Order: sequence, then C-alpha cells, then structure tokens
Amino acid sequence: MTKMEELKARVERVERGVFEHSVCRKALDELLDMQSEITDIREAFLSHPFIGTTVEELEDLRFRILESEFNVHIFASEAMYQDTEEHMRRLTELYESVSEGGGNQ
Repeated sequence: MTKMEELKARVERVERGVFEHSVCRKALDELLDMQSEITDIREAFLSHPFIGTTVEELEDLRFRILESEFNVHIFASEAMYQDTEEHMRRLTELYESVSEGGGNQ
C-alpha cells in the first residue's frame, strides 16, 4: 500500500466516524480520538513528499483532511459546550473556496 493509499484509507475511517456521529452521537472520548487521528493524518500529509501524485489527487486529499478536521473539531467542541464559531467559519470558507475555484467536489 502506498503512502497516498494509506492516508486515503485513514481519512475514509475518520469520514465514516463523522457520518456515524451525525446519525448517532459518539462519546466525547471517541470524538477526541478522531480529532487526534485527523491531526496525525494532516501532519503525515504535510511531511511526506508525494512524487508521482497528481495535483488533483493532492488537492482532493487536502480538502478531505481539512473538511474532516473542521467537522471533528466542531463536534468535539459542541460535546464540551465550547464555541464552534471559528471552525464553522473556516469550514464555510473551505466550501466557498472550492465552489469559487471549481475544484474538488
């Protein structure tokens, strides 16, 4: 399995967890574990050279990582009764940047 495939699989697990949480709320410790995992994924993505990977693939993975990171942070903050406004704004900006740029999704 290539590094890109490994990161995609890890992101898919977090995305699945985000979906599951939207259907049936997860416990705070599970949300914090997801938050730690997506942070680790982001760090691995930033520190690995992806020679031979297309720009489109990298942009797609970057988008998915950021989207998951913002969603998980929002869910964890809600569970701890903390302010979510900043991450909601950043998530909205992410979606707007994609719709304006004609990129991902």
